[in-house]
Amino acid sequence: MKLTRPFVMVEKDVLFSPELTALEKLVYCVLCAFSDNNTRSCYPSYNTIAEKVGCSKKTAIQCVASLCEKGWMQKMEQRTKKGGHRSNRYFLSLSPEKQNTSPAPIEPELPSQQKKSDSSSDNEGYYRYSERLEGIKNQINYDYFAENMPDQLYMVDFLCRCIPELYDTSFPEDRKLLNQVSSLEIIGFLQHATNQNYSGVKNMKAYLKTMFLEYIWNEQLLLATAVPPRI
Repeated sequence: MKLTRPFVMVEKDVLFSPELTALEKLVYCVLCAFSDNNTRSCYPSYNTIAEKVGCSKKTAIQCVASLCEKGWMQKMEQRTKKGGHRSNRYFLSLSPEKQNTSPAPIEPELPSQQKKSDSSSDNEGYYRYSERLEGIKNQINYDYFAENMPDQLYMVDFLCRCIPELYDTSFPEDRKLLNQVSSLEIIGFLQHATNQNYSGVKNMKAYLKTMFLEYIWNEQLLLATAVPPRI
């Protein structure tokens, strides 16, 4: 991965954020320099990040983990076909405050006689969200969890709300996976999340959303690299 641009653009929200340390901001800037303009993704190694920032590899790893935890980026582990480690792939996000307030797609304006009242638009937005939520519950077979895993239902509800938020703020590759999420991925993630250490996590929602997206990517990668049994 080569740096070909003579400059790099970084959101002011990153530079002015009081929750980020100077090193975390610098790591984010380095990742911006490597990132693709369209997908805002990149995959420099920890050694490369440390070299460009001028810090140790351990510090680079800690800064990346903190940026992911605080919701400023997403990390996806990558492996070779033989299961070996490759450089992580990073997706730079909007600031956590903007992730849930990104503008909706602009729709063509209707003639004045066809415009609806504000209250009608609000109702449309509510029903649209309700329909999306209902669609996700059907997609993952929500009734199965209600009947067989009632103690985990609060987490299932949380994921059902997170999926459309992830869909609206993620990249096309992520959206394809989110459209295919089934009850198996939900069950697997619930087991995966149970074994995690959450001490020190400040933004639990952003942390779990990042973890969920990373989990379904890893599951997809395992499927893609699985060797079929010999007959």
